[in-house]
Amino acid sequence: MAAKGQSLRPSQYITTFGPSSILETPDGPVVIAAPSHSRLFDNSHPDAYEIRDLRLSQTLLNKKRIFRIPSNAELGCKENRLVYNAYYFPRWSLCPTHGILYRYQPQSQSQSQSLIDCPRCPKKRTWGEAWAKSREEAVRFVLACSHGHLDEVPWGSLMRHRGKCSGSNFYKWEGGGGAIGNIQITCPNCEAKENFGSAYSRRFPCRGRFLERGSEEGGACGRPAKIIQRGAANLRVSEIRSALTIPPLDTALHNLLQRRVIIDTIFSEDCIDSKDQLMQKLNNLVRRNRLDITTAETIKRYDEAEIRGAINDILGAIDNPRDLTEATLRQDEFISLRNAACYGAPPQRADKPGGPNQFEVYIENVRNFSLDSGRTLRVTPLSRLRVVMVQIGYTRPIDTDNEENQPRIVPVEYLPPNESIAWHPGVELFGEGIFIDFISDEEPKGIPEHFPLQGEAYQRWLAAYNSPELYRQIRAMPGTREEYLHPVFVWWHTLSHRLITALSVDSGYSSAAIRERVYTCTTNNKISGGLLLYTAQSGGDGTLGGLIGLVPHFDRILKSALRNVDACSNDPICIEEKFGEDKVNGAACYACQLISETSCEHRNTLLDRRLLLDNLP
Repeated sequence: MAAKGQSLRPSQYITTFGPSSILETPDGPVVIAAPSHSRLFDNSHPDAYEIRDLRLSQTLLNKKRIFRIPSNAELGCKENRLVYNAYYFPRWSLCPTHGILYRYQPQSQSQSQSLIDCPRCPKKRTWGEAWAKSREEAVRFVLACSHGHLDEVPWGSLMRHRGKCSGSNFYKWEGGGGAIGNIQITCPNCEAKENFGSAYSRRFPCRGRFLERGSEEGGACGRPAKIIQRGAANLRVSEIRSALTIPPLDTALHNLLQRRVIIDTIFSEDCIDSKDQLMQKLNNLVRRNRLDITTAETIKRYDEAEIRGAINDILGAIDNPRDLTEATLRQDEFISLRNAACYGAPPQRADKPGGPNQFEVYIENVRNFSLDSGRTLRVTPLSRLRVVMVQIGYTRPIDTDNEENQPRIVPVEYLPPNESIAWHPGVELFGEGIFIDFISDEEPKGIPEHFPLQGEAYQRWLAAYNSPELYRQIRAMPGTREEYLHPVFVWWHTLSHRLITALSVDSGYSSAAIRERVYTCTTNNKISGGLLLYTAQSGGDGTLGGLIGLVPHFDRILKSALRNVDACSNDPICIEEKFGEDKVNGAACYACQLISETSCEHRNTLLDRRLLLDNLP
């Protein structure tokens, strides 16, 4: 039978799905293949789909490169043709009519009596019909371990078989109802039974299988595996790294010069001293079909000073001797946002070829709001921005209660044959945003220290920040840095979720379409913070101004966000929840603080409504 397939947007592949995730399709559940087994690049190279971001590649990706998932049209295929490989999983199925747990087995001429589906169902179906039925009835439980392995549940090993019985190719599924503790799994040969609720809480030996790599053979794992539902949110969590495109690498010229073939030319042994030398090399690349003529002609339109300045910026980003980390990358973004709020971006505007910058702030549109507390809130609209999101891997945080069984990041990358530099899948998003921070009335251009916080919630988060080793649940989330436990960060993050919900009412965007980037910066033992709320989409057109159009009315948005901060439909249970060891939040639930996990860059953790309530802006 021909596979029907399932469509995915590139952003879905990066944020939610990806290699080793289980995707529900018209043909039943499948495991998405790794890029190296996807057949996506059988007739092409990721160079053709490169996303260029030097800051991200040089820091968080360890000089690896980024590719985007091409569409069917880009690959020259029909819209309904399957272009990305996947593997059917799980293969075990549950017949709801007869309560039989079975595994489809293709029938051959030498095995005319072999089982092909539920043994109690009529046998008048063809092989294809039996296969389609088994996919519709795929069992909803799988086996996984914290090191990223995925496997079938060992149904035959759940019970202790009697006599010489070695198991069966199908089992009875008896009971049911609202709890898995009511289910009994029975072997039809020896009548051995096992309560599925008891099996669900057990740990099993892991065979070390990475199903996304297409191999049926696994290696020694040494970690225990657990039964988990195939649709569980913690079965696979994407590990995403992202970066905002900031000056000076935000112009169209910088973007053109960041093409890998051009960077290799700039780094060639022959020093480029002039525009003419660069154009000569680019024209050679065009003649060898390594560069399109449009790119070369666009670069030619810039004057020599601009080209040399852009080349120096790119070389500086590559050869910068600073210890570039995620923290320094975020700090650079924070500084650029604050500078743009003070002076605009770019400070001097001129008509230049090649299109507008990818980081744009009109200084005349920045608004300051005096709050009842006497503080001044500054709201800066970004009319253009670009964010690159990269999936570096995934984790399976399914057994975090065990201190020795913490999740490990399984890399997601593609290494072309005979090459040494790997590629990560990513997506570039264009849109608009709002940057929010406090400013000092005494120094209008200065950024003050965050106002003093107080309360029991503040003391609890401060204790976590000072002694992060005590908070195992937080440390069980790879990518969570210690500075995220600081009360100022939690305060801004909590305010961010309130504002996203309030903005969705007036902006025309749903709360799932608005994303966040929370910043804190410590200088001379003084900490300040800020918040970028943005909406973006794939493609170069971005969005239509529905978010930045609300900046003149942001005082009303803030009041709306804080109006019911002291109330929740789950109170008093919610407000009495206190952050502590083995917790990821304080007072926060889906009724008051939690939003779509595609909007929150911290997966709805590090939130505390009590901290915000005790320290209103």
